[in-house]
Amino acid sequence: MKARSALIQGVLAGAGLVAAYVTWQRPKDTKSDEQVVVLDAKKTALEEIRYEDGTRFITLRREVKDEPVVWVTQGYLEGKGPPPVVDPHAGVTGPDGGGHADAGLVAMRFDAGMPEGVELPQGVTVVTPPPRQLVGNERAEKLYEKFSPLMAARGLGVLSPEKTKEVGLDLTEKKMTLMVSGAPRIYRVSTGGVGLLGNYLQDGQDNQVYLLPSGLMNELDPSSGQLIDRRFHAFRPAEFDSFKVTFEGVSKEFVQTGAEVSQTTKVAPKEAPDKPDEFVRNWHDKILTRMVPTDVLGKGETPKSGEPTLMLRLDYFSHGKPKGFLEMAKGAGSQVEIFARSEHTAGWVALHMGSENFAEEARKVVGK
Repeated sequence: MKARSALIQGVLAGAGLVAAYVTWQRPKDTKSDEQVVVLDAKKTALEEIRYEDGTRFITLRREVKDEPVVWVTQGYLEGKGPPPVVDPHAGVTGPDGGGHADAGLVAMRFDAGMPEGVELPQGVTVVTPPPRQLVGNERAEKLYEKFSPLMAARGLGVLSPEKTKEVGLDLTEKKMTLMVSGAPRIYRVSTGGVGLLGNYLQDGQDNQVYLLPSGLMNELDPSSGQLIDRRFHAFRPAEFDSFKVTFEGVSKEFVQTGAEVSQTTKVAPKEAPDKPDEFVRNWHDKILTRMVPTDVLGKGETPKSGEPTLMLRLDYFSHGKPKGFLEMAKGAGSQVEIFARSEHTAGWVALHMGSENFAEEARKVVGK
């Protein structure tokens, strides 16, 4: 009985220690006025958020012109680019000094990383891809607002070396820099670990450590596309009343009515507004709703195949004033690639297979 009692007491004591540890790690479920201020930055003072995970980086910068826009820039840190992808026909030199390797094997090996003892073909260099500057979506806007001010679930003060290691701040390569009124505030960000909930920040100025709410830093994933706006237009269909279609140098104008509800939308030639054209309405609906981006290129970025050739352009108007535009173009490569860009995108956007049919149908729209 004594042994059994001792065992029970030991289990209870161990459970108590685990509960105490989890309670210390877990963010307090408290009201916002009990949270801790990490950085009391006003919206007008916060200029940029930058996060580095050791390989990639992401920055968020808010720009206010006609309307607020959060620009999202993603890229690799210098010297941390992706594994080189080499033309298999160029051949590689293996550890045994052999000649050309199997094409599929070469591709797989390089996609998985640079194997030891493998040399790149002569003239082939490893180049870090340039960063992509993209338009952020509503989620990016909301995330940006969470940093002005930046609040923590709790403050832990200055930790001992042992505790610093325990929360994953001793050897971390992760770093966050907040640019406030022209001055950088740098924070070390904890690595993940078993039993750690949320992320820990260590202020580079005073070494104070804070526990952030779970998920906040996950939203700043440099490799994620969840913050990218994939829309071609920020305006709704009801916000324009006419548009012009230009295909291979031939243009035709149309008027739109009843666009508050999609079922009542009517599109008619400008010269005959009382004669709705169902074919043009259906075609234009596909242009607005069925084009699926497969890759969003950054500001100033050219497709790998080269500058595409313009096929189609649409110009939108509201009460005679320009509202926006959309261009579709064919890629310069041997394979069929279709790209599009608009007043809302940062640059070209690659489209899904079959989207070239949308552009070709414009031939009938303009009566060519």
